[in-house]
Amino acid sequence: MDIQYVHSQRVAFTPAHVQLACDGLYLALPLTRSTVGIWSLQDISCKPLELVGHSKILRALALGNLSVPKQLVSAAEDYVIIWNLQQARRQFEKGEKIKGRVIGTTLGCVQYCSLSPNDSLVAVCVDIDIVILQAARENKIAVLEGHNGTVTAAEFCPHYTSTLVSISDDRTFKVWNLEDLTLVYQSPILTPSPFLSVAMNIHEPRVAIGAADGVIRVIDLTDGNGFRCLHQFDVGKVIAKEKDAKFMEQNETKKGPVTISSRPTWKQGDRNNSVSDVPDNIDDSVEAGSSVLCLYYTYVHEETLARQATTVSRDLPFLSNKTDVVGDLLKTSPMLMVGTTAGMLEFNARTLDMAGYVDFQDPVSCKDNLNADTKTLNAAGTIIFGQSADNKIWCIVGSPFQNVVHILKWGKSESKSRNQTPVSRSSGNQTPGSQSSSDLTDIEDRFSAMDPSSRAESIQKQIEITVLSKSALLDDSPLRADMTPKTKDTKDKVPRDFVTPPKKGAILDKQPVTFKTKIKSSGYTAAPRMTMFTPSTNISAKPKILAKSSTRQTQSAREYPVRGNPPVNLSTKFDVAERPTAVNTITVSDGGQNLACALANKSALVFSVPLSNKGSTAYTGHNHIVTCVDWSHTGSRLLTCSDDKTACVWIKGQSDPVMTFDRMVKNTANTESKINKKDNKAYSKEVHFGQFYFMDKFILLCVGNQLLMYKYYIDTNKNDIQRYLAQGKYKLVQEWGVESQQVTSMSAINSFLSYIVLCACSNKSIEVFDLNTGQMVRKMTDVHSRPVHALCQNEGSQFVSHPSSAYDLFASAAAGDCIKLWDLRTNRCVRRYEGHLNRVHPCGLSFSPCGRFIATGSEDKCSYIFDMRSGTFLHKLQGHTDVVSDVAFHPSTPQLYTCSLDGKLNQYTNR
Repeated sequence: MDIQYVHSQRVAFTPAHVQLACDGLYLALPLTRSTVGIWSLQDISCKPLELVGHSKILRALALGNLSVPKQLVSAAEDYVIIWNLQQARRQFEKGEKIKGRVIGTTLGCVQYCSLSPNDSLVAVCVDIDIVILQAARENKIAVLEGHNGTVTAAEFCPHYTSTLVSISDDRTFKVWNLEDLTLVYQSPILTPSPFLSVAMNIHEPRVAIGAADGVIRVIDLTDGNGFRCLHQFDVGKVIAKEKDAKFMEQNETKKGPVTISSRPTWKQGDRNNSVSDVPDNIDDSVEAGSSVLCLYYTYVHEETLARQATTVSRDLPFLSNKTDVVGDLLKTSPMLMVGTTAGMLEFNARTLDMAGYVDFQDPVSCKDNLNADTKTLNAAGTIIFGQSADNKIWCIVGSPFQNVVHILKWGKSESKSRNQTPVSRSSGNQTPGSQSSSDLTDIEDRFSAMDPSSRAESIQKQIEITVLSKSALLDDSPLRADMTPKTKDTKDKVPRDFVTPPKKGAILDKQPVTFKTKIKSSGYTAAPRMTMFTPSTNISAKPKILAKSSTRQTQSAREYPVRGNPPVNLSTKFDVAERPTAVNTITVSDGGQNLACALANKSALVFSVPLSNKGSTAYTGHNHIVTCVDWSHTGSRLLTCSDDKTACVWIKGQSDPVMTFDRMVKNTANTESKINKKDNKAYSKEVHFGQFYFMDKFILLCVGNQLLMYKYYIDTNKNDIQRYLAQGKYKLVQEWGVESQQVTSMSAINSFLSYIVLCACSNKSIEVFDLNTGQMVRKMTDVHSRPVHALCQNEGSQFVSHPSSAYDLFASAAAGDCIKLWDLRTNRCVRRYEGHLNRVHPCGLSFSPCGRFIATGSEDKCSYIFDMRSGTFLHKLQGHTDVVSDVAFHPSTPQLYTCSLDGKLNQYTNR
């Protein structure tokens, strides 16, 4: 962040309640009580251009949107005058008197004024009304009334030129249509504090509204969306968090002992020998508040967007700009500049992640000063922003008590993530500027002499993390572990046709009743064979079966419609059980033939697709609620996790589990291994999450704060004598511990080979593990305001293909917070989705196979489908009578399955 103090300019009066004007090229200030001064920001030290035309005190200044002619509107109680700055400069050079055009007379106490996108209309806020004036001549077009308080601001929408948004002290905003001269929308009272500032997004039809309590609301102005609130966040909390982090940083650098007292605050001062843990300069600080004085959206130049589109088309020539969803997500985002009484902040307009913060109580370095002098602003009475051609932000800060305006220049910082960004040495998806395989070998050889921590950190900085890894498995990789059954040596043994009967008096143990392995049928009950061969002439039934199977093969072989509509029509609805039973999670097999549900009645239920309340299969064997279900890649095995501290593997068609995970290390007899029984203890905590991994080669389980990876073997041979014994064996390959008390969610890809596993922790962080190297390669801190309860990767399906960069996207959700879309390569949030209700219950989410939509459950008995590009929900699906706990897309057809806590299962289609 580069902030410089450029200049201080004295004005005629305190600028705290005057609208100033700045567009990055010109600066307009009240030079005297009725004279306007125009400065060129290219050389702020030059003498300003003076515009004289008012006899009353100036109240508002506004610059036009067009560069030629550049117009300025000045408003006072006597006149509203519009000035042509290029013409005024020519008149000044010729020595002529500078004249403006009066477009309004004696309108009253003007609070705010703005020009339309084409500079043809002027909106003037006068007390509780908005007066619409024509810029070409003195003509009052309309007076907009309806607010019950003073109108503080009004702005035109750049996307709909006839749309005007006004805010007022009555804590409401209104949307007007100036073409039809009608009121389009009137909001209810949204906040206990009055609205102070408003800003329009140039790239998207959205408006940001700031209030005196520090809360900013982003409203969607798109036609048909009902002017809903997309985002809402409190700037005061962000500022308080930054100050706390600064306070903790100062405490860490402080030397000497620290006194920790259990006494109340009012008693701690009684001790004479107590050492205060407060920094020395904390007493001089002033609580300036967090009222939002100014909002401003920056714009991204078309050259930057064109350059990014060219890069995407060069890397992926088969994708155009309209079809590349990932390219649209990763484009440079505009920034939202926020000016408060305590400081200035810079947010990513799409994700609302803070990119920069300037505290007015901190010293600011002066521009081009060899002595490195600093200035301190302390507080602000008014703020205005303007963007220059070099993407620098001009910050005009008016003092609340003095007749001084401070001019600062803020270097526009890129939206970098504040999380750690180390990367894995085994993820080799090369991007422009990254290293080749030979370079990676040189890097590892160069850092081989370092200590392990420094070597890992140095190597990680050279390579990026990606889901699709092109590098081979390391020699010591945990993913090379395999579990194959031991074959018995039968070289010198002769097979016997029968089993030797036991001696007289011996106990018959584990022997067939006939003492033989096979018994040939006598054939007495079969009818005598009269003919050698009888041809089958009734072949009408067999083609139906073949036709049915061919239909299924055709249905499963067709591609998923990438450009189709989302499934929004309710087609099927039924109960999963006779009594209301909560459905925790649902999942669809990779082939799309089956749907599995994890129920709260200690069982898992499997349905055949298409759904029907008949023909379901129940798998019972747990002693507590089933929290997670997951299909294998082949679709023949099902993994269930339960709060009874076990996990089971089931095979379709068998009522008993073929393998049960209940021990840390292994479940086989401890005859040859030297594992201590204390090490192979039972799970101490519940198994909340589990899934098949690495194309069904391993099984991942999350127990407490541990991530466990097991290799396993399941014997598919049937043995009626030993059918009650375990048919599967498993053994622990490696375990990883997270830096928190519990793993709250886990995600990994099983449909193709990937080394990356994501774990959400109870300390509001996400840890990324590279199982090829067997270590944690990234930790993303403070990803949400609460611990993440749902992680979902954009895995796609086998019926659709995506560019490689699409698989690096994953979404996270937390109770009381929004859904965030992350890019694993850049380690930053690229989108933010709000609008659903999720405060207490963990509601699941899912990516559509086409990669265009995200579906999620909600506590308002509805499910939502979000558009990944726009960041707002497209459809609100109704049909449930309780909290929608989880959602899942069908991999081959546009179908969406939703479940609720009252045991309902719904199916939505796009037809």
